[in-house]
Amino acid sequence: MARKSTQDGIENPPPSPPAQRINTFIDIWLGEQLRHRRKQSGKSLKAVANAAGISVSLLSQAERGLRSLSLRTLSALALELELPMEQLIRNTQLHDSEAGSTVVRAGQHPLIDVQKRRIHKENLTPPAAPGGVEMYRVVIEPEGSTGDGLFTTQQSEQVGYIVEGQLELVIEDRLLLLQTGDSFCYDGATPRRWRNPGKSFTTVIWAIARKTS
Repeated sequence: MARKSTQDGIENPPPSPPAQRINTFIDIWLGEQLRHRRKQSGKSLKAVANAAGISVSLLSQAERGLRSLSLRTLSALALELELPMEQLIRNTQLHDSEAGSTVVRAGQHPLIDVQKRRIHKENLTPPAAPGGVEMYRVVIEPEGSTGDGLFTTQQSEQVGYIVEGQLELVIEDRLLLLQTGDSFCYDGATPRRWRNPGKSFTTVIWAIARKTS
């Protein structure tokens, strides 16, 4: 279906299905590891859920990044799937930091690799940060994306800056074509999706400010 362009770089994309509500990028990463291992083992959702003592619905949502799992549940799933626990959480934990956790040196930030989606997300936030603001560096391979469907996260103010490359950002019914040096913002509760439409890597710095009720 053809897209109608406008002079300000905004296009009207084809209609998308209803947005899915995900929790965090870590949940997406963990869910994909669990789903890949379960299918590799030839086990059904029901069999794995029963063995771990959880509902099929919870496991299905966790595999899609829609629910967070407690360490106890994650441990039970790792045992059932014969998947080392350290393999699941190795990239979700901060390395040792210094100066009261106010400094994290280069190369020691936790890195989440979602190979299936060609996205690499580095958490730049030091452990001592109060939690009101988080900073991320995201590297997106050519054609890497969050998927075809729109998604939302918890309510938050999100601001991004394109360090290099280009980003195709869909916010509700608008398609924005962003280039190096462009910046953008939206609320985390806003339905969206994004991808790298170019032939080179795209790097984006994201700042997320959590909203408190």
